[in-house]
Amino acid sequence: MFSVKRFKFFFSATVAFLLAIYPVTSFGQEAYFTLRGKVLSTESKEPISGVVIRLEKTQYGAITKNDGTYLMTGIPSGSYIISATIIGYEKAEFLIEVKDENVTRNFELKESDVTTAEIQVVADEERQKKEDVRTSVYKLKPREIKAIAGGVEDLLRTLQSVPGVLAQNDFSSQLIVRGSGPDQNLMLIDDIEVFNPYRLYGTISMFNPETISDVNLITGGFPARYGDRLSAVLDVTNRDGTRDVGFTSLINANVTDANIVSEGKAPFGLNGSWIVSARRTYYDLIVGPILKSTGLVDRETAFPNFTDFQSKIAFQINDEHRLQFTTLLSRDAVNVITAARTNERPDSSAVTNQTDNNTLGASWHYRPNENVFNRFVVSWYSNTGETSFGGVFVDRFNYRGDFYRSLEDCTFVNPNSLANQSLESNSSFNFIKTSFRDEISIRSNRHFIESGVGLDVLTTKLSFFISANERLRAIFRAIQSNGRVGALPFDTTLIQARTYFRSNAYIQDRWEVIPERLYIQPGIRLDYYEINNRFYLSPRFNFSYSISEATTLRGAWGLYFQSPGYEKLIDQNQFFDLSQTNDFIRSLRAEQAVHYVLGIDHWLDDKWQFKSEIYYKDLSQLLVQTKTPSQVYSATFLGGNAYDERNWRIDSTAGFQLSPTPVNDGVGAAYGIEFMLAKRKKSGDDKFSGWITYSLAFANRNRDAITIPFNFDQRHTINVVSDYRFNESWNIGARWRFGSGFPITNPLGIQPRLLVDSLGAVSIDVDQLEAGRRVLFNIQFGGEENLNQGRLPTYQRLDVRITYSTEFWGASWQFYLDIINLYNQTNVIGYRNRAPEQIDVPIGARPEPIRTETGMLPIVPTFGISAVF
Repeated sequence: MFSVKRFKFFFSATVAFLLAIYPVTSFGQEAYFTLRGKVLSTESKEPISGVVIRLEKTQYGAITKNDGTYLMTGIPSGSYIISATIIGYEKAEFLIEVKDENVTRNFELKESDVTTAEIQVVADEERQKKEDVRTSVYKLKPREIKAIAGGVEDLLRTLQSVPGVLAQNDFSSQLIVRGSGPDQNLMLIDDIEVFNPYRLYGTISMFNPETISDVNLITGGFPARYGDRLSAVLDVTNRDGTRDVGFTSLINANVTDANIVSEGKAPFGLNGSWIVSARRTYYDLIVGPILKSTGLVDRETAFPNFTDFQSKIAFQINDEHRLQFTTLLSRDAVNVITAARTNERPDSSAVTNQTDNNTLGASWHYRPNENVFNRFVVSWYSNTGETSFGGVFVDRFNYRGDFYRSLEDCTFVNPNSLANQSLESNSSFNFIKTSFRDEISIRSNRHFIESGVGLDVLTTKLSFFISANERLRAIFRAIQSNGRVGALPFDTTLIQARTYFRSNAYIQDRWEVIPERLYIQPGIRLDYYEINNRFYLSPRFNFSYSISEATTLRGAWGLYFQSPGYEKLIDQNQFFDLSQTNDFIRSLRAEQAVHYVLGIDHWLDDKWQFKSEIYYKDLSQLLVQTKTPSQVYSATFLGGNAYDERNWRIDSTAGFQLSPTPVNDGVGAAYGIEFMLAKRKKSGDDKFSGWITYSLAFANRNRDAITIPFNFDQRHTINVVSDYRFNESWNIGARWRFGSGFPITNPLGIQPRLLVDSLGAVSIDVDQLEAGRRVLFNIQFGGEENLNQGRLPTYQRLDVRITYSTEFWGASWQFYLDIINLYNQTNVIGYRNRAPEQIDVPIGARPEPIRTETGMLPIVPTFGISAVF
């Protein structure tokens, strides 16, 4: 239980610790100032990115960002000529005086028909600076998120095309990063951690591409600032609203959803801006009435849908103080009830779900001078949901669809009796987190020191109930027998509720050891997890060595921990029981990983980049379900008619079953090498951009000396992304993906379905639908030694997006056609099995099931419209 006294003690101790280790820095008496501004097009008033801003005859310069802004720091007093240049626009120059205060200098550039080869615009924004010691960093621009083919304008799906990142399948936007699960990724938006960044149950993400300004994905070796995750960090910043006009709006609509963004400068003469966005799917409003009219679903049905609202308000109080407020509100909902059961449709099911994701955050930025920056963030986050599911199902493993139809005219058999598997489940979750975080950075001579403290108070509550009839449980036991799925607590309502806190402190120092060449960043992080009452110390080390102006070598080593909280475990797709005693929970340890990363970043010229990294990730103390000794039952074929129960013998051997009780018995490793060749656009004249990546990766898990390929162990992955602009109106983009098959557990055969009654007696399940008794079968998967030893077929998909841009009615318009899986490749997500109609095998052998492929997305064309007013 949360202890206020213990919190006060630890929080005071960490603050004192940081104050004690902060270096005493003396700053020179000479005054330094900031020069900032924005560059717009004279004609369109739109911001221009990539503009080179220089103070002539000095070393000071900057490149404008996506919103047209630039910033130069550490400018001494004096008079300067400031210039702005970019190909396609006339050069602009001004005389400025930097004396007693910071200076703002905006530009408006006129378009020019004259270009000159003498101007070489090197977009440093595209390059990772040599002093940036982070490894495995990938940045995406908002226009790349919107334009990439097949990405459905979704950030997470777009990131699935960078090295080291995999997609589970065509239907999920969750990120699989370098052999780790999605629960091991830290997701941040405007410095606020979110547990569930997905909408429509994982198909798309919460990140609105129309409001994003900055995206940083770190796939390994992340520094001490980030914690409580083992794999990767996605740090997303939403942009400020425009400060040029009082109101402007954008509408983006396609066949599935609509997205509206409005923004403007702060009213009442305040120095600030606002931006709000709202999204909603509406195919439920289209598909629902069609299916209801056919009688396939109940008229009370509501198909999957989501609504999403985001806002950001920012105020620049003065040059030293800035306030910003972030709001995220969303709801996913579904209510599907199939029509009443009939002879033709003996199946029946009902599912209802509602999930809410809400965030409120406020941050204060304080910059007293150019060498000190402090950020304080307070936030509240709530992720809640309720789900219920119930249904009765026909046994499609043992009977084909035409068998049901053959029974429709029989008077002695009711086809509804085929619906002999029933399931009921109800669950709810409630994760609430209140966070306080303060960070400070200090720049002095060759050091850049960052440190911070943080506190998170979490309330987690999970209620779970599941019930199934004995036939369905027998099927589940067969699937569970080799560890493919974890145990479930049937017929027991589990309520797990805890309030606890976690706190942390970190410090890291980026030290310029050799000027303009060698940078190192030692760091250390201290975490306390009250849930298991343990402290964890995580040393980290990053370095960057500039071999030349075009080539940089980077490396990282670090120790990482992840606390055993339900806010993360829910993403593992297996059930863990944390409703046990405090002593047991405190016996659990945090999951652990050690990262080793080494990479090289080389620019062949100012447009072509080559990047390669090699990595090794050692995983230990992973939470898995406990193995408990148990009798394992199987059946041996004695010859004759396999559908006759008398021709089978039931055997019993000592084995184990999985229990929902967690234990730190899992270990694993992930390692590989990645290559990337990218072509960047540097000016308005560049028509082509894109990248090619190849990853060779290995990922496994190990338990009790048995090595098992990780569920998403994809050995070979290739991504080809391209974008070509024919002219000002037409643009075409393409993305091709190839991946070797994910691991799969292949069946070893089929065996009779074994039922266990309340007294523990075991019998063979038979039906009474024909004259005589007929054995019903399950798939036999074997033991752990067979787990994930097979492979799905290779995956490949080509997506194409064609965009037409124009202007009319006072707005800028885009019309686009996005075609997913252009050549209609059948990519296999799994297999559907059924028992054979006739079984003729030798004595002691196992009959084989008949297997058919289940595919992912076929060719899917979508059409959309975007308008900016």
